[in-house]
Amino acid sequence: MKECHILSLSGGKDSTALAFFIKDNMPEIHKKIEYVFFDTGCDLDETYDYLNKLEVFLEKPILRIKPEKSFEHLYEMYKFLPSLKFRWCTIHMKTDTFKKYMNEKTKKGFEKINLYVGIRADEPQRVENYKKQNKENENSILKTHYPLYENGLNEKDVYNLLVTNGVGYPDYYDWRSRSGCYFCFFQRKIEWIGLLERHPDLFQKALLFEKKAGKGFTWCQNISLEELKKPCNVKKIKDSYKKRFEKKGFKNKKLIDCI
Repeated sequence: MKECHILSLSGGKDSTALAFFIKDNMPEIHKKIEYVFFDTGCDLDETYDYLNKLEVFLEKPILRIKPEKSFEHLYEMYKFLPSLKFRWCTIHMKTDTFKKYMNEKTKKGFEKINLYVGIRADEPQRVENYKKQNKENENSILKTHYPLYENGLNEKDVYNLLVTNGVGYPDYYDWRSRSGCYFCFFQRKIEWIGLLERHPDLFQKALLFEKKAGKGFTWCQNISLEELKKPCNVKKIKDSYKKRFEKKGFKNKKLIDCI
């Protein structure tokens, strides 16, 4: 049977840790596997720098696959911002691109596609959700594997894998909790402030998309970016998050400073 092995890297800690787990513990799979990054063109510079670093440490290239249409093109089509209710950015730029890539594999004669997903053992609900969301893709050709989950690896193990292999976390984890587009609507208010302070040009681009969408459309719930960036609101949000962390006994000064 002609089969292939694929791991979709997001530029985040879990999928990266899975790549190194496979390299260290599944050498035969590592030889065959394709490391793929579905590149929206909207990720942070830190993400692209991290991917370049990973290619060196993994000793394998990472295939960069772009969607057929850019975010700007799709935005002109829809005329409104993506949101939790309608994630058109994810549908067109990630899901459709992934499906097209799978179809190309099938056309090339692959009878089995092994997909490796970086969900940890301390995230059982995520496994169930992923299975439900991708049920339509699960057929006799596509087989999904969860090595971190199946081998009992949790968040601490992910950290140890990245440190042991010398790559560490990507730099954006100093102020952001997840990989993804700079304008991601899943970002918390404090992360928007992180974008404002570290990438003011990208914050401004997101703000212009918001303004063009018109009244009632905002990236961040209950507040526009124009309002959020006002010094009084920046201070209010920072103070709120600082109190929250201190209440939990959070002692990492670096992270407290960056909120």
